[in-house]
Amino acid sequence: MALTVWATGVRLPQKNIGRLAGAEMKIVFANQLRAIAALSVVLNHYWGIFFVPAVRSLVGVPESFVPVQPAYTRHVLAPGAGGFLYGAFGVGVFFLISGFVIPITLRNLSTGRFLVRRFFRIYPVYWFCLLIALVMYMISSWYWSTPLSQRVTWPFIVRNLSLLHSARGIPSLDFVCWSLAVEVKFYIVFAVIFMTGQGAHRVLMLSAGFLALCCAGAYVATHGMDPESFFSYMVSDVKFMSFMFLGCLFYYVFYGELDAHAALAYGVIVFGMFAAIGSFYESELFGPLVKNYAYALLMFWACYLARNRFRKQRILDFLADISFPLYLVHSTIGYVAMPILIDQGMSYGLAWPTCVGLAILVAWVVHGCVELPANAFGKKLTFETSCSSMWRGSDI
Repeated sequence: MALTVWATGVRLPQKNIGRLAGAEMKIVFANQLRAIAALSVVLNHYWGIFFVPAVRSLVGVPESFVPVQPAYTRHVLAPGAGGFLYGAFGVGVFFLISGFVIPITLRNLSTGRFLVRRFFRIYPVYWFCLLIALVMYMISSWYWSTPLSQRVTWPFIVRNLSLLHSARGIPSLDFVCWSLAVEVKFYIVFAVIFMTGQGAHRVLMLSAGFLALCCAGAYVATHGMDPESFFSYMVSDVKFMSFMFLGCLFYYVFYGELDAHAALAYGVIVFGMFAAIGSFYESELFGPLVKNYAYALLMFWACYLARNRFRKQRILDFLADISFPLYLVHSTIGYVAMPILIDQGMSYGLAWPTCVGLAILVAWVVHGCVELPANAFGKKLTFETSCSSMWRGSDI
């Protein structure tokens, strides 16, 4: 499941073939960062969002249940001067990893094959985890004898299935799949750009042009337009998509298609547009979203520079392998199971690590029974003989 490079069958320019010899160890950093990103998001939900009454009520926990929040968790929702937010940081790292590896999948695949493979990479696991979320909603309603959440209705579920629900302002059933909706949009946009432009500079110039249009659209959407309009909802995701293009720069430098100075110049432009779009939504130039995504960028950059020092680690590699299903199942498992465990007499200090273990167990089962078979089927369906075969397993 690790992000491992195979030289067999890869069709790269002759000048880049030599880079593949040591590429396997160099890319370990990206794989292990997925584990860190997933754990960061889990802590955000278990140490922070769990203590928001409105969130607990969404899964059927009664208002009379009021957990005592330990002092060591209070910084999650009330960060200090640095404003570090676990969730935003973790998602930012995930977005950078996607930007880094998606061009590899696209290199020798047609756009159609790429999208087919993305479909089997994302949707089977997402749908199965959505089913787990529905089961958790039902367990909570049964235990607390509360009405089933208004989210557990056929119209709400059906709209979530496509991952296009955010374009209509519909919340995520599992609290986290909004980021997958961003990923799907990025896949489509970058696939078109990649197909249109050949070569790093052309692709990046087209990307910059797209982001300039996004800046204009975000400005229009946030200055006088109805925030409930379809256009406003569609444009709202560009603040995340723009950040993902920064990951592509690392890819082009890694494979020698762009020198570091040119990448830095493009990076300044892309990050500047990302910050500008973020300022339209946060009403300040360097708000919480932009600040924490900048933290994610700095960490990714530092790990990229130190990539030769990374080695395989059993625990980190295991968590990286299951990071996708873990990301999808942990929130509803925690929001439902923690109140029940605490109500049964377990302390919060034991309840949250118990739920982390339960979420990891469920994610491991989903990884083995759904994720790996679905990925294998998608690759078989698209006749995997290309450069994308370098990356085994997940690359989200």
